[in-house]
Amino acid sequence: MVTIFTIPSLATALRCYTCNSNDNSECFAPPTNFTEELVRDNRTIPGRLLLECPKDPQGRKPLCRTIRLLVLGGSLPDHERIVRECGYERSRRPCYKVDNGGHEEHVCHCSTDGCNGGSQIAGCGVVLLALASTGLLLRSMQRDGW
Repeated sequence: MVTIFTIPSLATALRCYTCNSNDNSECFAPPTNFTEELVRDNRTIPGRLLLECPKDPQGRKPLCRTIRLLVLGGSLPDHERIVRECGYERSRRPCYKVDNGGHEEHVCHCSTDGCNGGSQIAGCGVVLLALASTGLLLRSMQRDGW
């Protein structure tokens, strides 16, 4: 006689860094590499800032989002804020920029645990710069008859 046991899924909800650098300087660059032990230890940055995304009432899959705000003018000098959070609305691109009058937003999203840590936006900028440089080089080569 063979008995088969099924183990309930151990998968959990997506975990994203959730913080705002305006009130927590740890939000500027939390680690992208961490262990489950670090997540369970509230003395570590992942333990304090990495939270499970709540279920969306509309049933959409969660994503992790990083928003780099460049706040321009106002009562304070120009400054940068980082907001890391769970989100549910996907864009067509993994990163995009929005100019909202008094501030600029650079937004990136991803969908693995803790992927909105580190300097994800800087990485997107490097990729975009490399693509633009390659395009200019190819265009120049084509123009010069290569």
